[in-house]
Amino acid sequence: MNSQDILTNLNTVFEKLFKSVEGEVYKTLDKIVLIGPDILKEEPLKQIFFENKENGIIIIANALILFYIIYYAFTQLISLYNGNKVENVYYFILKIIIVGILVNCSYFLCEQLLTLFDGLSDAINTFAKNIVGKEATFANLKETILSINDFMKSDILSLDGIIKGLVSFGILGILISFAIRYVTIIFLIIISPIAFLTLCSDLTSEIFKTWLKLFFTLFSVQIITKLIIIIPLMYKNKGNIMFKIILVGSVYILYKINNFTKEFLVKIKNDNKNY
Repeated sequence: MNSQDILTNLNTVFEKLFKSVEGEVYKTLDKIVLIGPDILKEEPLKQIFFENKENGIIIIANALILFYIIYYAFTQLISLYNGNKVENVYYFILKIIIVGILVNCSYFLCEQLLTLFDGLSDAINTFAKNIVGKEATFANLKETILSINDFMKSDILSLDGIIKGLVSFGILGILISFAIRYVTIIFLIIISPIAFLTLCSDLTSEIFKTWLKLFFTLFSVQIITKLIIIIPLMYKNKGNIMFKIILVGSVYILYKINNFTKEFLVKIKNDNKNY
């Protein structure tokens, strides 16, 4: 087998890879990138998020609230002997009541947060329509890529061929990254009653802060993703080398979107002092 045959086989393999990515991956990405309140009515969450039936996670969270009450009563008794200062009883009762309400309304609160981010995503799509005349979706990004002249026929060893390979492997990596995000969001929604429960005590309240920060970070990903997709969609001259560079850069950022979003939001913190 000479070098020309090897090159032809490589071109055939990459051609099949790109067509496979073109046919399924872009559509799948649009389904898992934008997460709205409808996810609560789909599997697997529809097995947990149901009405007029008992929810096992909420039952466990309510049982743990009782544990916090017993623990507080025990520390009150101990303080009578050792003189250590404990939390005010009226403050504790008020906190338990509020946490109990949050625990039992946790899935409703998650639904409202999902609705909020869904509305923000729609706003980004409206913005994209005003700028480029189409929504910021992976399906439209695919059409933009296919509109490049002779992009599909480019040789693997040419610059266009290398870019085509980078885009194909990059999109597959993006699919894996967003699949991990999708499962993580499902997990965060499932444990939301437990997350709200941790507000009962200062010893565990940091768990709730971590849950909330992770929740907002993962949902901010879909907003930032749409803004990044708009960048190559705005480019008019598709045959320009700069467009191809922007395309590769956009795909790489989308591949690293989880880390990019965390680094972008890592400085969000509360520096106010409690008095």
